[in-house]
Amino acid sequence: MRFAFITPRYGADISTGAEHACRLLAQQVSERHDVEVLTTCAASEETWKNEYSEGADRIRGVLVRRFAVTQPHDAAAFAQFSARLFNSAHTRADELEWTRRLGPGASGLLEHLSRQQRAYDVLVFFSLWHATTVQGVQIAPDRTVLFPYLQVRPALRFSLWNEVLNSVRGVGYVSGAERLLAHEYLRATPQAEETVGIGIDPPHQQTYPRHQQDPNDDVVVEDEVHADTTPVSESYLHARGVPFRRRHRLYGSFALYGGRIGADNGCEEMLEYFDSYAQTDLDSSLVLMGVKMMKLSEEPYLRLAGVLPDRERMAAYEAADVTIAPASDDLLAQPLLESMAVGTPVLANAANVAAVEHCRRANGGLYYANREEFSDALRLMMSNDRLRESLGDNGRRYVQQQYRWDSVLGRFDRLVARIKAR
Repeated sequence: MRFAFITPRYGADISTGAEHACRLLAQQVSERHDVEVLTTCAASEETWKNEYSEGADRIRGVLVRRFAVTQPHDAAAFAQFSARLFNSAHTRADELEWTRRLGPGASGLLEHLSRQQRAYDVLVFFSLWHATTVQGVQIAPDRTVLFPYLQVRPALRFSLWNEVLNSVRGVGYVSGAERLLAHEYLRATPQAEETVGIGIDPPHQQTYPRHQQDPNDDVVVEDEVHADTTPVSESYLHARGVPFRRRHRLYGSFALYGGRIGADNGCEEMLEYFDSYAQTDLDSSLVLMGVKMMKLSEEPYLRLAGVLPDRERMAAYEAADVTIAPASDDLLAQPLLESMAVGTPVLANAANVAAVEHCRRANGGLYYANREEFSDALRLMMSNDRLRESLGDNGRRYVQQQYRWDSVLGRFDRLVARIKAR
C-alpha cells in the first residue's frame, strides 16, 4: 500500500506532540509499505519560518516532500484574534479563519495533494487544528485517517472539530484518554476508530559481568584530585544499569527525568518538589537527561546526563530506581513507557490523564497532584525494594503486551483495513 502522511512539521528535533508521533509511525510503517511524508519547510511552530530546503529527501527510509510556507504568521495578531473567539460568541467562519491564521499555510502542499491524491491508497493527517489538516482532509475524506492529538485547550470548544472528526473515514488516537475526550467532550462519532498509540522496543535484557570494563573508564579526568575513588560494593557491581551508573559516577539511589528540561513542561515544579523531598533524603540524586532549556540551581543532589543516544537512554532508565514524568499534557508519554519497558517504576503528574491511564492499567507506577503527594510517593518507592520490583515487573509486562511496535502496527493496520473495506 502507498500512504501519504501529512504533518505541519517533520524532523528528528521534534520530540513531542503529533509531529513526533507522525515521524515514529512513518518510520515503522515504511518498513512494510510505501510511505511519503508531505510537510512544510518550517521548523518552528512559533514563526512557521521556512528553514528547510523545499523539495524531496529520503530520511530513514521515508520519502519526505517539503513545501514552502506561503502565509506569514503574525503571533501577536493571532493571540488577539484567539482571545476574542475564546471569550465571545463567534461563527463557523471565525473558527475556519482561526485555523488559517494558526497555519501553516502551504498552498504548494495542498495543490500537490489535490493533483496526486489518487496515487495514495490512504491519506494520514496529524494534528486536528492546523491549517494543513482542516483544509487537507476535504480533498479525499473517504480515504483519510486523522490522528487529532486532542488536548484540553480553549480552542477545543470550537464546534468545527466535531465536523472535522466526523467527516473523515477513520480516526486514530495515541491514548485512550484522547479517545474519551473525542467522545465525551466533542461528541464525535467517527466511522472507524482505533487507539493506536506509539511503540516501544525494549532492549534485550543483559547481564553485567562482575568486572565489566566500561570504555569511558579510561578517559582521563581533567582534575585527578577530584576523581571519584569511592570503593564500589559487591551489590553495586551486580545491580541493574551498571554501565550507565559507572559512566556517570552514580553509586547511590537516584530518580531520573528524561526529556527537554524547560520551565513549560513540568520540570520547574518537579525541581521544586524534589528539593523538598531531598531535605529528608540526603542520599538520593535526581538525574536530568535531555536538552537543558532553563537555568538550574547548583544543588548537590542534581546531576546532568545530557542528551543521550537511544541505546544509552534506555540504559539510563534501566539504571534508575524511579523515573519521574512531570509533564501535564504529554499524550504520547514516551519516557513513561520507555521506563516501564525496562522494568523501572514511574512517578507521573496526575494532571496528565494519559500517564495516569498507563499507571493504572499497568499498575506500574504512582502519580502526584501536589508537593506532599510527590514526596510521599517518591519516598515510598525509593525505600521499598519489593514495591519497586513489583511495579517494575507489571510495567514491563504491560509494554510487552500492548506497546511493542508489532502490536501498535497491528492496530494501525486494523484501522486501515476497516477503511479499505468500506
